[in-house]
Amino acid sequence: MGRTQVLAVAILSAWLVATLSMWFAATKSFATVDRVLRRANPQFLEATKPLGEGSTRVVLHYLASEINRTLFWGYGALQIALGVILFLLLWRQTPRDAVGIGVAATMLALSAILTFVITPLIISLGRSMDFVPRNPPPPVMPRFWALHGSFTGLDGVKFLAGLGLLLRWIFR
Repeated sequence: MGRTQVLAVAILSAWLVATLSMWFAATKSFATVDRVLRRANPQFLEATKPLGEGSTRVVLHYLASEINRTLFWGYGALQIALGVILFLLLWRQTPRDAVGIGVAATMLALSAILTFVITPLIISLGRSMDFVPRNPPPPVMPRFWALHGSFTGLDGVKFLAGLGLLLRWIFR
């Protein structure tokens, strides 16, 4: 395996690890809020007493939402940067790996759609619901979850495509 191929493997591996890390962070943020509220230490309870339990939950969920929004923007930018670098690296490689270029281009296109189309819609809808009671669910909730499902599905397809390409390179 030449230097260019090793670099391509490293870039794709970093991209896949970033995806796994984002999945972990996104799924743990709200669970962490619930865990903190269930097992709050005395200083936390004293500091949040004026807010009350319900308002404290709302504030912490809002904070988790804002952290996730920031992470998703950073994740999108990182994916696009890694995708462009990987695509250009593969494009300059001789002989060209048409399958690798195609998979990298597809992954880059999916990342652009996720970052510039779906993420802004999710963020906008999420912010519109931040302080709205959830019982009954707000009317925009089904659209929010549909967009969330689209993001997860496309991100999963992108991840599996990258994993397939990585395995192809390793076992070739």
